[in-house]
Amino acid sequence: MEMADYGKEKWPVLALECELEQLLVTEVSSRLCLCLQLTPKEIVGKSLGELLTPASRLYFLSALEPNLKQGNDCEQVTLYLKTADGPRMFVVNAVVDDKKCFSLILMPTDRHLILERQLIRERDQTQEINQELERREQELLQQRALKSELLSKMESVSSELLQTEKLAALGQLAAGIAHEINNPVGYIRSNLNTLSQYSQKLLDFIHKNQNISAAQKESVDLAFLEKDLLSLLNETNEGIQRITQITRALTQFTRSSGLQDWCDIHKQIDTTLRVMSGELRRKVDISRNYLPDLPLVYCDPAKVNQVLMNVLLNAADAIERFGVIRITTKCHSGQVEVIIEDNGCGMNEETARKALEPFYTTKPEGEGTGLGLSISYSIMKSLGGSLRISSELGEGTRIYLAFPVPANNSEDEHGI
Repeated sequence: MEMADYGKEKWPVLALECELEQLLVTEVSSRLCLCLQLTPKEIVGKSLGELLTPASRLYFLSALEPNLKQGNDCEQVTLYLKTADGPRMFVVNAVVDDKKCFSLILMPTDRHLILERQLIRERDQTQEINQELERREQELLQQRALKSELLSKMESVSSELLQTEKLAALGQLAAGIAHEINNPVGYIRSNLNTLSQYSQKLLDFIHKNQNISAAQKESVDLAFLEKDLLSLLNETNEGIQRITQITRALTQFTRSSGLQDWCDIHKQIDTTLRVMSGELRRKVDISRNYLPDLPLVYCDPAKVNQVLMNVLLNAADAIERFGVIRITTKCHSGQVEVIIEDNGCGMNEETARKALEPFYTTKPEGEGTGLGLSISYSIMKSLGGSLRISSELGEGTRIYLAFPVPANNSEDEHGI
């Protein structure tokens, strides 16, 4: 039950009610009577001015009464009331009840000071508690962010390890396949050379044999057979050379990772392009603009191949129908730079910014892991280099790969 449900005399505070017009006391709480050492009859019906000291009466009439008559409450004002023991100071809140009366809620100043000090202490304690809570909240947020970052790194490292294991397994498989292919290819090459020699001897014999008439030669279309046979042998020989190049490229491309060596970036690009020729030639033309006498770099060739393959695959995926991939090499500021540029769909600013984040992909679900560029970026950092993206939506993308060039790197010095 609220205080308004009681009569003023039952209020559990020091209070009285007065008329606004004549300032006559109409009700008083029993507690205020005890405090003033007066009975309700001695207070009710009296003018408020009779209860106040002269100075407080003058202050009330000049400062408080005009505000109260305008309907404004007055808070935390100091008034002196007469008691049997002499004037006593109170902190007073004056509240307008309606247009005809107002109430005064009083508190002795000594009690007010005690409460004020208690409130200050509680406020200070609350502030300390709030500061401690904020500090702990910040610690929790930092720990959560750290855990999230560590989890993301663990997922990225786990994915990179899985990718590396897959590539290592693929490398072993490819090396085994290349070895198995090389053996029969060697037989075919040897037999093809022998067959070419035998064919040439047979043709020479036919041309020199006088017993074979021109009509007989024409009946079997010897001229066509001779031309077509030599053409077939040449095409077969070219095919064998192509198989040899591919198996050699596979062996170089899948060489065990972790071995640092002096590396010719141009050879690494050419090896990667040979391995990826089946994937790329269906939708892109490759344009190469190599800087002559490009310095060697000291790195892991298998990792360089992996970076080049990831970047080239992304470039090819960005081209919807048929396009061009331009590969340019430069050397400046102690770095070998490879620029791989495509004329595909390009990326907006947000996509380009997120492209190096693990698991970020714009491909449909199930078609991309979002790890290619992220792993490539990590590899380039581990090699002491950098990977940078420049792209505009609808204008294509450029990937800048920068490899550090060690001092005194010449082919003669390193036996390359």
